[in-house]
Parts: sequence; structure tokens; C-alpha cells
Amino acid sequence: MTVRLMLMEKPDIPIEAEVIRPDAFAGRTITEIEQLPVYQGNRTYPLSEFFEVRGRAGAHLTDTAIEIEGDLRNVKMIGRGMTGGRIVIHGDVGMYLGAEMRGGRIRVMGSVGSWAAAEMRGGNIQIEGNAGDYLCAGLRGSIEGMKGGRVYVAGDAGREMASHMRKGFIAVRGDVGELAAARMQGGTIIVCGEMGPRAGVEAVRGMMIVLGRLGSVLPTFRYSGTAEREFVGYYLRYLTSRRPDFLELPNPSAKWIKLQGDFAEDHPYAEIYAWAEDNEHLVTMED
Repeated sequence: MTVRLMLMEKPDIPIEAEVIRPDAFAGRTITEIEQLPVYQGNRTYPLSEFFEVRGRAGAHLTDTAIEIEGDLRNVKMIGRGMTGGRIVIHGDVGMYLGAEMRGGRIRVMGSVGSWAAAEMRGGNIQIEGNAGDYLCAGLRGSIEGMKGGRVYVAGDAGREMASHMRKGFIAVRGDVGELAAARMQGGTIIVCGEMGPRAGVEAVRGMMIVLGRLGSVLPTFRYSGTAEREFVGYYLRYLTSRRPDFLELPNPSAKWIKLQGDFAEDHPYAEIYAWAEDNEHLVTMED
């Protein structure tokens, strides 16, 4: 069963609509869904104040899907904390998409604002455009970022992606901004484009695979050799099985440069694997 939401006009002041999630819609009538609260500034409005609501919700969470249309760049928190069901967004969407998500699937046919998938615990998010800053990061004041789930970005991602990441999987087809994976403690990241400077600052665990050029590397990461690495091929084959549009697999005999760090920390087990063909400048770190 699918509930269809049409934004009647772009809000002049951003609205917070974390109620737009299958958990809140399942088992409700359209009239009940229309009365669910959204927030604009210090005021509360019914969902129907901003959206035209049609369709029918499923009796259970797993039977409920939501499709949304309109310029949603000033609509925040869609899918926040959702535990199941599906959301499809036809267009761009605002901040905190899928933040603290624990299950279900979200697909965005455009770009997303900052803090998408922040502190995500499970589920699957597909972003067909670009992602803003702090993708899969920990919220302000938190020492825990992404702890599970999968996120795919077909475009670019902004600054400080995956800060405090503990578990999970992120793949970005385009480029990633500076300070990615700061304080990373686990999980896997694949970047098919360029990785910005200072990736992995204060990281202690986790793995990053970079197919494009890796920007300036912290001096606290150490060069650990160049070789064929079959397990890197395993992760890339996994990615192409899910998103074949993201990359063409390198030759199986391709060489990968390994960097380990951050040696400014007590237990430096984070690993960066950069495709040697695009990163010959890193080999000089051996000296």
C-alpha cells in the first residue's frame, strides 16, 4: 500500500516533518495521516497544511510505502528514526533525511541536505544526486556516528562524511570533501572519485577504498606497501552487484597502495587502500 504526498508549495521557512515515515503512517487512515503534526518555527501544523495526501497506508509497517513529490529542500527529517517500510522521494530533500534510521529503504531521485543518515543504525538509503556535509556522521556532541546499514550516493558527498563511524557500508560514485571518516572506529567506505584532504584524522579502525586520487594524507598515516589485494576486489564486486552504474572493475591484477593510521592514536588500525594507478604520488611516503 502506498501513501502519496504532494508538496503544495515550497515552505518559506523550513519545516520539520519526521512524522513522514512508514512507522507513523502504518495502520492509519488518510484523514488521520493528514492530521499528523509537523513543525515550522515555534508553531505546529497538520501535515495537510503543506501536503496533499492520497493513497492508502498498509495495515503493517512492512506493507507501507510513501512516495513524495515537490521541492523538499526546506523539509527536514523525513524518515528520521524509521524502522521499516519504504520511502521514495522524487526531487531534492532537506536536512536529516533518514537520521537515526534503523530499518527500511529510502530512495531519493535528487540530492539531499546535510546530516543525511546521521547516526544511522540499519536500513538502506540510495541517493541518486549529491549528498551534503556530514553524511552518516555523528550528530553534534555525539561520539557515535553510523553503526549499521548501507548508503549509496551516485553523485558527490560533502565535508566530514562518516565522522565517528563505527559500522556500516558507504559507497560514493563521485568525489568526497575534506575530513572524511574523522575519528572512524569501524565500517567500510568506497569512494569511486576523489577523496578530499585529511581523510581519517584520529581514525583507529575501519577501511577506506579510494579509486580516484587521494588528497593530502596526514603524516600520521604510514605507507605499508603496494600489492594486489584480493579482498579489495571482493568489496568492489559487492558494490557492482548492487550498483553496477558506480564503477567499472579494475583489472584483477591492479595494485593497491596501503596506508595505515592514525598513528597519533593509541591503536592505529584504520586502513586506506588507494588505487595505485591514480595515486603514484603516495608511494613517496615510503621515504
